Amino acid sequence: MTEDNEFLNLARIKEEFIANASHELKTPIASIRLAAESALKSIKLSDGMAESFIEQIMRDSDRMNDLITDLLDLSFLESKEVDKDNIDLNEIILQEISFLSKQNKKRIGYKKVKNSIVYANYDDVSVALKNLIRNALKYSPQEENVFIKIGNKDESVVVSIQDFGSGISLEDQEKIFERFYRVDKGRSRKLGGTGLGLAIVKHAAERNNIEIDIESSVGFGSIFKLIFHKVN
Repeated sequence: MTEDNEFLNLARIKEEFIANASHELKTPIASIRLAAESALKSIKLSDGMAESFIEQIMRDSDRMNDLITDLLDLSFLESKEVDKDNIDLNEIILQEISFLSKQNKKRIGYKKVKNSIVYANYDDVSVALKNLIRNALKYSPQEENVFIKIGNKDESVVVSIQDFGSGISLEDQEKIFERFYRVDKGRSRKLGGTGLGLAIVKHAAERNNIEIDIESSVGFGSIFKLIFHKVN
């Protein structure tokens, strides 16, 4: 086996392991969450600490589930060839908003536009926008809204997601798309971030020749942009 073939084989094995392990882990996690929910509903707890422990089980199961979902998304983006078509950004954005909690839906500012057709893979763009929107909501104060806009620049279509969170320094902007990199490690873990969201956005963008742009100032929030260039 040549060195190149060996490298490709190892990469394939790694990707298959991540996908298979993730699927296997999802079953016990679902069982843990179901047991915790049932306990909270049916058991009359006299010990406040016991209730606290069960709630912790639920939080941790959610966090593990988020991590596995992100690993699956990343594995999919790294292993599967991309099929592109004309897709409607309005449709994708409205779909991702519909998946949010009632409270977070109220925090989203978005108006449909006419020129929102781009040439890309529907699933890739969906997962990229999902992560950008949820990151913006997660890392912004609860009283602040997040604004999503579709615009045109030259012959490109630009989707921007603006938040009013803590912002990102220039030094961190160079690293935030690395796997498991966290600007504020303590705050990210407290909020339940996996550290993979922006790595997923980067992979989805690269597969579709989408440019990513960031405008951010510490203390004033951030604007993440996905720039879809016209296909000649």
